[in-house]
Amino acid sequence: MFGLGPDVKRNVNEAIKNTIAEFEARDNFTTKLGEPVIGYADVRNPLFDMFFTRGLSKHPKEILQAGYTVVVYFLPYDEDAVRENLNSKEPGEKWKKAFFDTMWLSMRINANVRQVFEDVGRLTSLMNVPTDWDEKRHIEGWSHKLAAFAAGIGEIGPAGCFRTPDGRLGRVGGIITDGIYAADFDMLSNEQLETVYQQILTDSCFQEAENVECSDEMISACPGCAISKGGIDRAKCQEYCKTINEHTPSPDVCGKCFRF
Repeated sequence: MFGLGPDVKRNVNEAIKNTIAEFEARDNFTTKLGEPVIGYADVRNPLFDMFFTRGLSKHPKEILQAGYTVVVYFLPYDEDAVRENLNSKEPGEKWKKAFFDTMWLSMRINANVRQVFEDVGRLTSLMNVPTDWDEKRHIEGWSHKLAAFAAGIGEIGPAGCFRTPDGRLGRVGGIITDGIYAADFDMLSNEQLETVYQQILTDSCFQEAENVECSDEMISACPGCAISKGGIDRAKCQEYCKTINEHTPSPDVCGKCFRF
């Protein structure tokens, strides 16, 4: 009853790629992107329960109670934007343009993917971009990145960034559907979930994490002076990123520490 056949998966892939091609043909869309990476995560995966109980992210069921699958996609930035951001003192113009270009692209991708599911009678969420920023906790309410981590398409890095196994950086987006489409997941024990939680904090390099020690190069790369040997100060990071994007002061709009 809930199964999604191979045609739906193919149509989702085509919807994402066709939307990217449509945007790249526009004169005002100057960002170049690599091949998108697409994944599927089962909302019953215990990782989502851990993200919720640990306060890292909303649970998919909070967004779509009937949901069973989170469809996530990673839009890798072209190396020119990454290289410029690496070599500039402030966040590079191509990097910032990529952040805003892909924000609008992500919203259109979600609309087109949603249509794919509606065509086969499936329900979907209305997720677009993380505009529900928590000013006090310095995180977005729902994390596309952690969903992509649960889908197994990449890992978490400094300041909670998301990158593929080969180190590519970019934007993550997603949508939730009531169809069951994700592969089987591992039933992790509480001890294993605790290990994953601590590893995510450590890899994010936030000050409250265990065994964090930031290099001098990483410290000097931060234009907001938010990084010390003991990690990244979330409040200072947000304060600086707010000067670039007032409404969603995510570290992604800066990205200077993502390469470490």
